[in-house]
Amino acid sequence: MFNKEEARIVRKEFWTSFSDYTNYYAKHVGEPIAWVLYKTGVKGLELKFDVDIKVVRVALEMNAKNENRRFDIFVELDNYKTILENNFGQELIWDDEFVLPEGKVVARVYVEWEGIKYHNRDNWPKIFKFMAENMYVLQNNFLDIQDIMIEKFGK
Repeated sequence: MFNKEEARIVRKEFWTSFSDYTNYYAKHVGEPIAWVLYKTGVKGLELKFDVDIKVVRVALEMNAKNENRRFDIFVELDNYKTILENNFGQELIWDDEFVLPEGKVVARVYVEWEGIKYHNRDNWPKIFKFMAENMYVLQNNFLDIQDIMIEKFGK
């Protein structure tokens, strides 16, 4: 097990290595990749990589402070479920009350891989592949409805 400083260093190395992997993955898909993440154009709606000790997630997260807005965004996304789930090798998980480790409640549409430990550097290539492939699909699917979401919920 790592102490806090060691864990911080591993986490930093993980994300730096993932950035390098993204450049490699961009060559694989034949186009530059710029992750949208928090630049969705809709306040309270973000694409997220979520890496914890034993789980990796790629998510479209509704984290608006206003619970009604968060729920409205979730319901609107559900109208486009077929588009968002297109090209995934597994079903997306739709959770309108996902509780973050700090106790905050958000809504999420996500895929996850449980039981994989990111502290083990031998797992990094598999984790990076999972993250890049799934975020690439989720992001592209979201971009297909982004204008609709911006029109409905503004910037």
